[in-house]
Amino acid sequence: MAVERSSIVIEEYLQAIYAFSRGDLPVKSVQLAERLASSPSTVHATLGRMQRDGFIEMGYKKQIALTPKGLLEAETLTRRHQLVETFLCDHLGIPWHEVHQHAHVLEHGLTPLVEERLAEFLGFPDNCPHGSPIPGGLGRLPEQMVFLDQLPVGQEFSVVLIQEALEDQPELMEFLERHHLTPGEKLQLRERVEATNSLILNRDNQPFSLPLSIAALIGVVVGA
Repeated sequence: MAVERSSIVIEEYLQAIYAFSRGDLPVKSVQLAERLASSPSTVHATLGRMQRDGFIEMGYKKQIALTPKGLLEAETLTRRHQLVETFLCDHLGIPWHEVHQHAHVLEHGLTPLVEERLAEFLGFPDNCPHGSPIPGGLGRLPEQMVFLDQLPVGQEFSVVLIQEALEDQPELMEFLERHHLTPGEKLQLRERVEATNSLILNRDNQPFSLPLSIAALIGVVVGA
């Protein structure tokens, strides 16, 4: 079943807006242009169409918010995307850092029946491979979760979440996987380097550097 390109574009915008809002990040056209690699004029035109179609509303200082209609559609799209990610990672052996890109291609063709059967086949997973709760499931982020940039030096931690804003950067995701900075892995914050705005992390006596801007988007729990 073919999906019109215009519909795919709207779906991509809905997912991006939803991802920003789930991360408690302000949603404005400039962030969408950067995230979706689109020109400001294209973003403006697409947002105008989405507003006319009842998917979004423009609030204070032109912040973008999903309407109930838009939220329902965005949750459905995100659920399909994350179910596909889980299938690719757990059953097809696609590397963790690549599943987001492949799922992004496949998700638009899923029907409600395929979505339902896929969820059943996977055992109704709660979280995607990157730690985000899958809409419609029982997954929740731990109440004690903090972001990696907030930890004190010497603290051991377990990774629970890679925020969706990082998933569109394949080279970065490969770096995180190579250094075991993925959900379920345990590491230690060894040092803060103020001169370079970075952290030195350690796993199995193999230290590596991570920019603070990236650490601020990685959710962890202390000592677990």
